[in-house]
Amino acid sequence: MATKSVGVVVFSEDQKSVLLQKREDFRVWGIPSGRIENGETHEETAIRETQEETGYLIQIERYVGEYWRPQLPGGGDTLYVYTGRVIGGKAEDHGWESVAVEWFAPQQLPGRTVRFVREYIADSLIGSIEPVKKTQLLPWWYINLLRAGLILRGIRNQVRDHL
Repeated sequence: MATKSVGVVVFSEDQKSVLLQKREDFRVWGIPSGRIENGETHEETAIRETQEETGYLIQIERYVGEYWRPQLPGGGDTLYVYTGRVIGGKAEDHGWESVAVEWFAPQQLPGRTVRFVREYIADSLIGSIEPVKKTQLLPWWYINLLRAGLILRGIRNQVRDHL
């Protein structure tokens, strides 16, 4: 069954930097994101996930758009992307899902930034009035690599939960 998730492109006050978190599981850089929990609005999910993964409390600024990723395991995923700005908190308070939280210039993102994240940031910078609606496809080898990584992460999580 397809999932629904929310992601947030958090800009600095001067709009010259974007907040990324380095994921604990795959050690890649991405925007704060996660699945929508029962009873949560998209905006509530965006605020919760950002605080959990980065330590920062944010305010939602704008809805960027909807990204359908049909090849993701479980029947695909729709990611709703928003922009936000920090109104409190600190990076040192991020949760276990992140091993690092840093600000980067959008033109100088780290090499291990998830490829879709670059598109979310670029679309956020355009600032279009109309939300985007895109389908994002991956090469077959990337999908297989992702599936293997998710299986290994699941096994690791089961082992960790039993310790």
